[in-house]
Amino acid sequence: MRTELKAKLKFLGLAALTVTFAVVISNNVFASDDTSEEMESVTKAVVPDIVLEGLNHPDKIYTKDALFIKKPQSLHDEEKFNQDEVVYDVSKATDETKAIIQYDATYIKEEDSK
Repeated sequence: MRTELKAKLKFLGLAALTVTFAVVISNNVFASDDTSEEMESVTKAVVPDIVLEGLNHPDKIYTKDALFIKKPQSLHDEEKFNQDEVVYDVSKATDETKAIIQYDATYIKEEDSK
């Protein structure tokens, strides 16, 4: 009799765990097909050229040492500064940099960002 009682308790415990597991799974949030269709339409959108142009040619460049502002580029911009004050890659800018020539534009040092 005692073994029958233990067997029934084990069966009831297992049944309770199964029901609990089913409830937990049914309460989880799953993405529907509607959401994925919306995402596809967003990712396939064409970005206007004017927006891309602005992203690829910023008006300001912030470095750890200074702020550089975009200026109209002249053929002689490089001659205004000595060789150590001009860089052609923003990652090479230092505290001594006075001009950055990149993104088809010239950026002149305006102020220290300290």
